[in-house]
This record gives sequence, structure tokens and C-alpha cells, in this order.
Amino acid sequence: MKILIGVTTIWFVFFIVGLSSVRCQTQELEGYTIVRTVTGPQVCLGRWVPPREVNLSGVCEGQMMGLSQLTAVSARQSAEKLDQLLLSLTSIDQRLAVSNDQVNRLIEATVNTQTSIDRQVRQVSELLRETITKRFDALPDEMLANDAFKKEITKLKEDILKEVEKHYPTRPTPATK
Repeated sequence: MKILIGVTTIWFVFFIVGLSSVRCQTQELEGYTIVRTVTGPQVCLGRWVPPREVNLSGVCEGQMMGLSQLTAVSARQSAEKLDQLLLSLTSIDQRLAVSNDQVNRLIEATVNTQTSIDRQVRQVSELLRETITKRFDALPDEMLANDAFKKEITKLKEDILKEVEKHYPTRPTPATK
């Protein structure tokens, strides 16, 4: 029985000494103070004030929370932030889709406009060529009887048609979609 009391007393002394040393152990981790207590590690979510005397524990000026609770709260907040981020990304994706549709419509309108302009230029070019050719072909034969004069008139016609080609080039019709 004396042995049991002696062993119990020694165990009790070690427990109290261990308890007081454990109560005072703290660790800083990413801005949080982790305090080892009898109930397990606790996290001080406020400012940790160290003890003034050796046998006392420090004080947390804020909320103390167990690691498992902090992990659960942190996981929930992370999930909420991820949900918000997902909503933001979805919104950005929708806006980009609308913008892409608008850009595609603008491209299509530009292609249609360019096709219309090209068609008008071809029509004007053809009209000018036909008109110039008709006017030169309509010259009276008496004027063209002189070979030197006829050569000069033909050269003038070719020069005018070259100038028309410079300003109104004949382009092939672009392929449509």
C-alpha cells in the first residue's frame, strides 16, 4: 500500500509539473499563437499576452479555439471563398462569351461590307471600261483613217484604261462562307 501511495504521489507530482510546463508552452505559426493546454492544442485568434510570472499561463485577448474547430471553420471559409471565386469566373466566362459573339458579328459585318465594296468597285470599273471603250469605238472612221492618229488614239485609250485599273483594280470575287 505504501508503494502504491508513493507511486501515486510521484505520478501526481509529475502530472502537476508537466501540466504547468505544458500550460506555458506556446508556438507562433503564420500569425496565430498555438497554446498547448491540458485539453489539447488551442489557437489564440487574438493577441497572445505572455505570462508575467513563471507558474501562470498567458492570456489570449481574443477567442481561443481548438485546432479541429479552427480547421473546420477555415475549411468552410475556404469553400465559401472558392464558391465566390467560381461565381466570379463563371460571370467572366459569360461576359467573354457575349464579347466573342459580338466580335464574331462584327467580323461577319466587316466581311459583308468589304464584299459589298468590292462588288461596287468591280461594277464601277466595268462601267468605266465599257464606257471608255464604247466612246473610243464610236469615233468616226474618217478620224481613224490616218494611221498615226489611230495609233495615238489607241495609245490614249490604253493609257486611260491603265489609269482606271490603278484606281479601280479588278479583283476576283472573294469566296463567301
